[in-house]
Amino acid sequence: PEKRNRKKIILSGDPPDPTNFPPGCRFHPRCPFAMDICRREEPPLVEILPKHFVSCWLYAKR
Repeated sequence: PEKRNRKKIILSGDPPDPTNFPPGCRFHPRCPFAMDICRREEPPLVEILPKHFVSCWLYAKR
């Protein structure tokens, strides 16, 4: 596989409890880009490239 020279984003804080996810997006407590909607609603799954999906309000708004 092709190696990509992308900067890794390391999320701070602890991962959510998989038996008790927070409301909205599961990553909003740790995401530096979290918005109000992230805390309220789970984002939809969006296909950004063939067979490449993201679940993020930043992509859903495009």
